[in-house]
Amino acid sequence: YVKAKECSEILSVEDFAIILARHFTSFYNQVTTAIVKIVEKPWERLNVNGQPHEHGFKLGSEKHTVEAIVNKSGALQLTSGIEGLSVLKTTKSGFEGFVRDKYTALPETRERMLATEVTAAWRYSYESLNSIPQKPLYFTDKYLDVKRVLVDTFFGHPKEGVYSPSVQSTLYQMARATLNRFPDIASIQLKMPNIHFIPVNISNK
Repeated sequence: YVKAKECSEILSVEDFAIILARHFTSFYNQVTTAIVKIVEKPWERLNVNGQPHEHGFKLGSEKHTVEAIVNKSGALQLTSGIEGLSVLKTTKSGFEGFVRDKYTALPETRERMLATEVTAAWRYSYESLNSIPQKPLYFTDKYLDVKRVLVDTFFGHPKEGVYSPSVQSTLYQMARATLNRFPDIASIQLKMPNIHFIPVNISNK
């Protein structure tokens, strides 16, 4: 709270995490490395009868995560991420082309729903405090840009969409699109467990 009060401008979560880590490594002689983890929960303005409410908000689902590791020497490891991003495709999804053996019981399909909860964490290539961009809210904009790339790659074009042969394939495409789009992201990790919706045949009912 004290360090937040000292801030004279709006900061990204990443910049605030770095400020906290720098405080502990510079203020306390016995601290050589500080690890600061922050989870930002998005409060979204509520619409009532089609109009934005003046002081009404609702808590969004996905969370913005940050981990800043700062050494007394000025070395930096910065990781941002997203948790709880639930997404669903009602078509243009299948599960095919996987390895089959005598134990395989699952049939292939080219038509199914695909639902998953995306957890992503990407590490920036900046290795020192002096190397991070000084542009205000740079990391806030980058977080929104990465989220947009992940979502766009998952869904495809609004009209045509994009076919997914498996959630594993889509996960890989999302990670590759992120690395290709942002040169200052060194690596990315993705977790996308299936949220299953079991089809029921009621054609004879």
